[in-house]
Amino acid sequence: MASFLVSALRFPQVAFRHGDILRAFVRRDLATRYEGSLLGKLWPLLHPALLLAVYGLVFSKMLGVRLRPIEAELLPGALGSGWVTTLFMASGILPWICTVDALNRCTPVVIENNNLIKKVAFPSELLPTYTTLVSFFQMAIGFALLVPLYVAVTLLAPATPVSENAPMLANLCWLPIPMALQWLFVTGFGMLLAAANVFLRDVGQVIPLASLVWMFFTPVFYKIETLARDAKAVPWVVEAVQWNPMFHLLALYRGCFRFEPGAPFPWRSAAIFAAIALGSFLVGHGCFQRWKGQFADEV
Repeated sequence: MASFLVSALRFPQVAFRHGDILRAFVRRDLATRYEGSLLGKLWPLLHPALLLAVYGLVFSKMLGVRLRPIEAELLPGALGSGWVTTLFMASGILPWICTVDALNRCTPVVIENNNLIKKVAFPSELLPTYTTLVSFFQMAIGFALLVPLYVAVTLLAPATPVSENAPMLANLCWLPIPMALQWLFVTGFGMLLAAANVFLRDVGQVIPLASLVWMFFTPVFYKIETLARDAKAVPWVVEAVQWNPMFHLLALYRGCFRFEPGAPFPWRSAAIFAAIALGSFLVGHGCFQRWKGQFADEV
């Protein structure tokens, strides 16, 4: 484990030294995604904007989903139920899509770039790194749309002075914490999957199916309190959800968006997920470094 730690500590130096390569990879990937499309560079903005609109319409209007009691809406400074549902869903969907997209694209990245792997001097750990950066870039655009929406809705909450609503925005300053921890977690996990897929190609087939199961055990579209109330017959389900790393990550993101006055930031989830993210990066990066000497023979 000590060797994994030493190897991980060297990673920032490697990434900084080859920053031009990373930037080139990210630009190429983004350009390739939207190359030939009619709207071109507008798509990175349109995707999250349409996502927010569709989920807000479906869950808050068409399905009438309520995520809290009606009495809570009568509290001074509380946001309306429709906005709470939209913001709750969006603050979970954006990091979930980013995580799954990054892991699904990290898994085959070494095999897809076998021509680079066979070059002795190429730092192959940059491959899963740039892949996660692309996914995070797109998530950042989503939050760049979500945060102003949340600020506007909070400050303009009906029947409440702006001065009383402004303190609800304080938790937004913690938003870089879940983003940084998520990047550590996803990059480490992505490196592990990319390395494992070189030796066992079934990994690439399993990940999409595992992601589907993982989604239902992640509170993306529901609150853990609702599940605990409705799943009394199968209490192990609630426990399984709470052991899920994404449960704590989504709690962090949603802790940055306060829907009611006085809602605390989930520091317990921050501590738990920080340990998970650090462990994921140490193990994933360490395994990648240990196995990458054999990649050229396998690809």
